[in-house]
Amino acid sequence: MVPYILAGAVIGSIVGHLIPPGYLFWFVVGSVSGYLAQRYFGTRF
Repeated sequence: MVPYILAGAVIGSIVGHLIPPGYLFWFVVGSVSGYLAQRYFGTRF
């Protein structure tokens, strides 16, 4: 689970560097997205 969350956080930080409203917002969105991706792929495969 942690690799998905970390990958989402890294992607969110990169996006936050380019697109407003900033790092923290996109970091949180990326982390939550990574968690949800892990839950989705964990149950499907």
